[in-house]
Order: sequence, then C-alpha cells, then structure tokens
Amino acid sequence: MSTVVEQPGGDVTEPGRGGRGLLMVGLGVGAAVLIGGGAYAAVQFLGTDGAQPDSVLPASAAAYVRVDVDPSLGTKVAAVRFFQGLDPEAQARLESGEWREYVWEKLAQDGDVPGDLDYESDIEPWLGDRAGVAIVPNGEEEPLVAVALQVSDGEAALATLDRVRADSAGEDQFDYYLDGNYVVLARTEQLDLVRAAAEQGTLDDHDAYAQDMADLGDAGVASFWVDMERAAGLEDAALRGAAALGAPGTAMTEGLTDEHRAIVSGRTAGALRLSPDAIEIHGIAHGNEAFAMPTGDSSQLVLDLPADTAAALSLENGADWVQSVWDLTSGIDADLVQGVTDDAAERGFTLPDDLQAVLGDSMTIAVGPGLVDAIQEMSGETLALPQLPVAYRAETDTAAVQSLLTDAGVPSLLVRQRTDEGVLTLGVSQGYVDSVASPEGRLGDDARFTGAVADADEADQVLFVDANAFEEDYLAEIEDEDARTALERLAAVGWSTVVTGADESRFTLRLIADE
Repeated sequence: MSTVVEQPGGDVTEPGRGGRGLLMVGLGVGAAVLIGGGAYAAVQFLGTDGAQPDSVLPASAAAYVRVDVDPSLGTKVAAVRFFQGLDPEAQARLESGEWREYVWEKLAQDGDVPGDLDYESDIEPWLGDRAGVAIVPNGEEEPLVAVALQVSDGEAALATLDRVRADSAGEDQFDYYLDGNYVVLARTEQLDLVRAAAEQGTLDDHDAYAQDMADLGDAGVASFWVDMERAAGLEDAALRGAAALGAPGTAMTEGLTDEHRAIVSGRTAGALRLSPDAIEIHGIAHGNEAFAMPTGDSSQLVLDLPADTAAALSLENGADWVQSVWDLTSGIDADLVQGVTDDAAERGFTLPDDLQAVLGDSMTIAVGPGLVDAIQEMSGETLALPQLPVAYRAETDTAAVQSLLTDAGVPSLLVRQRTDEGVLTLGVSQGYVDSVASPEGRLGDDARFTGAVADADEADQVLFVDANAFEEDYLAEIEDEDARTALERLAAVGWSTVVTGADESRFTLRLIADE
C-alpha cells in the first residue's frame, strides 16, 4: 500500500494545454527523448536498487510506461548510437552522462521552462533517474493520468514545483504530492482520485502485473505493460495518448466496436534493452481467451533459404492461423465474413481454403541480393521476363496452389516453379528459384541472421532485412549527414514471434550493428 506523506497546495500545468505543463514530467519521462536528433537514446540498465515508479501508482492502471536511465552510464550510448541519427553535440553530451542538462537546455530553448529556473541549482540537486506514467480507467470518458517522478530530495523538488506552479498561474492546472522518493503528479481535479486509487493498492503489488514483469525478465531502460481488457474500455482519445507515451498495445483496441471490445482480454508487456552491438524491444503477450494461436512444430523453411538472402518473411502454421482468424471474425461479424466469401466466390476463389493453401504449414518469401539492380535493368522496350531474385516457398498442397495460379490466369511462362517433396517454390527467375530450393549455404547458419532474429530456430513469424545489402541503394538518398552516418552502422533488422501456448507468445524486434 502506498502512503502519501505530503501534498503541497500548488498546481502545475498540463502539457500541450498550457506551455509549461508537467515540466518535471518532461524531464523524467522525456529523459530518453533527444529533441535534437528526434530519436530515442538510452544507456545500459543495471537494475539499480530502490523503488520503481510502479510502487506509487494505482494497481487499477490499464497501461503503464516506465523509463529508467542512469546517467553514469552515458558512455555506453556510444555502443548503440549507430541507430540514433544524433547530432554530434547530442552524442557528446550523452557520452559524458549529461542527458539531463541536454534535455533541460532544449526545453529552455523552446521557451518551455520558467526563465528564472537554473538547472544546476534548481533541478540537478533533486532530479532522479526514473519516471513512470499510468493511465487508470475511472468510469468516465476521460481516464486518470498519473505521473511518478523519482526525486533524491523531496523538499527541494517540491520547492521547484511550487515555483513552476506560481509561474503558470491562470493556465490549466496540475497538482502533486510527495510519496516516498517520488513526486506524483496529476491534473488538479484528478489528484485526489489518483491518491485514493493508489491507497487501495499499487501496481507493484498487483499479481497479474508482477507475474508479467517476472516473465518478461530484464525490464531494460524502458518498459511498458498493458491490460488489454481494461484498455479496451478506454475512449479512443485516451488510447492514442497511451500509445504516444509508449504503450503500443493500447493502439490495438482503438476504433473497436462494443462487440469487439467485449471479447478483448489478455495482457502484454515489453522492454527496451540495449547491448554493445544491438538494440531490441522484447515483449510477451498472453491471456487472450477469444483467440487461440496455433501451436506445433513446422518445417521453418526460412532457415533453409540461401545464406545471402537480403530479406525474408515467414509464417509457420499459416493454414491454422487463417482458420483461427476466420473463426474469430465469424463469431464477431458473420455478415462481413459471408460478404467476403461471396465476393471471393464470384472471382473463382474459395475462402478460407484457398488462403490456407497459399500459407500452408510453413511459408516464406525470399529476396535475394541484387534486387534493386534487377529492377533498374527492366525496360518497357523488351519483352524479356524480369529476372528478379524474389521467390515464394511453401510446404503445402502444391497442386492446390498451382491450380490457383491457373484459375487466376497467371501465364505459365511468367512463373517459374519447382516442387520438392511437398514444398513448392515459385519465382520469376528459374536460377533464383533453384538457388532457393537448393542453396549452397543456409540462412539459418548465417551469423547476421541469427543475431538479428531472436529465437530463429523456433520462431513462428520472422521478418529479416539485411540492411547492408541495400546500403548502396538508399544511403545516397539521405541528405542529413548525421542520419546517414548513423544508418551506415546498421547491419540488419529482425523480428520474430514465438508462440508458446494457445494464449501465450513472445516477440522481439532487434537492430544489430556492423562489427
């Protein structure tokens, strides 16, 4: 249970509505937002001791976002700045651990801080490393929004906030109170409700949240948690606000009808993590009772693509995914499903059967090196088929897919194909089709692929892009020198999803740097 120890009688201004609103929130939650580069920068999280923001925010939250940055680790930023596109000044300040000063100076340049506040004397003595934001359903159209900002000297923090309050008199107001090593801020009319909700229980003692964060593991420099059922009850405007703060799961419930919202369940959690050669967003999702995700082993054809594959997309158990989505959608809107079915039938296709055949038990799409050159060599003056290094490969009912091509009127001369023990490979270049079906080296053994794609050997969904394979084609088009230099450090991008149960999965987005 969270205990309120002090509540000053002052207010601060709501961001976006008053100009200086939640200035201290901007310093905390925005600590990793570098205005100059317009990108996120952070440093390696060491799991420092002490209470987290979740210890003072309500357990009834629908969404929670946390930032935890230790400025003493600023030099670690150099290890991952390849993806940042920061200007030299930003890099220098980060490497010296001066992220607080940098953000303050940017706010001051924009006129968003009182002119009589001095960073060294008024801010630095009390500003902590952590901040959290909770969005709490309140049975009203507008939910409660509470911010917890870590402070090392509560009295000094309150004195500064009082000065900000006085300077923003007459604007939309916020209020605040001190709870342990955190200042909790909310709109004036919401503060008592936030405090009362926290007194009923804090997020760190909420069993579901605690279990989710334990399952997530390392919470990294930033993390988020969303209760999808609670989020589904929020108005769309609140959901957009939550997504903007860094809780991406909330965007999934925006625009849903009442029927859709009624079946939304489950929770998702994620963390931004950094290592010397990579940045990743890792997350877990589970508890969605309305949708059963397919499970089971498959061939994972993506692993057997050529080692020099420039980009790949794959899906395991695709036919089962189609059936699950079809069943769910039919239960929500039978008329919509019937309309889609009838429309497809008029065009000679049978749904969902034909789509299941296309995706099969294991499906992958591969792009080989030299795609851009091949496209540039295409000419409308020749009737020659383009030799594009692109191929579709699936373990499926090969005869059914071939029949679909015929029914769709695709000329046999346009599509090159081969069948190998129940696996169909299609493309426009016979040479590339053959190389995909019988590669000299496997993508699954390539270090760049396995470095970018987490859990590649068991992933149910994979997206992989070898950035170096396209570097010569896109870098010259980037005019900003700093952004171009940063992108030169990017080696590859990978996404993977691993289904661990009918209602459980984990996902990872990873960017890796050149050696």
